[in-house]
Amino acid sequence: MIRAALVGLALSTALAGPALALEDTAANRRAQAERYERTVPTTAVLETSVIRVARMLPKAHRQPFIDFAMLHIDRAEIRAAVLSALTETFTADELRAMADFFGSPVGQSVADKMGTYTERVMPLMMMTVRRAATTYARENVTE
Repeated sequence: MIRAALVGLALSTALAGPALALEDTAANRRAQAERYERTVPTTAVLETSVIRVARMLPKAHRQPFIDFAMLHIDRAEIRAAVLSALTETFTADELRAMADFFGSPVGQSVADKMGTYTERVMPLMMMTVRRAATTYARENVTE
């Protein structure tokens, strides 16, 4: 009896999985991309990016740069480009999963820490890639 119940549960789970998938249409992709964008607002990502760039400037120029950039950057254009890239890159199910994850407390915590993580890892990545490119050029480029 228990075995039959377990087999039934396994079959219903296997058959229900595909039924729960979103149809991968342009409309579903757009709806899920907009849902994701509400959980990770483009404006917040943009503001964080501007502040990170400002940190590279002399202190006296940081706030004036932030003010200038936030005044002159077309937020609607950036948001449209983000939504376009999301819908052209990810399926409806992938976008739904991204919105579910980043809309959760754990996902928000991850999103909040990604900038710090990137700032720590990127300098090493870029230095390593530059070193490889320099070595390649030295060993393989003929004059």
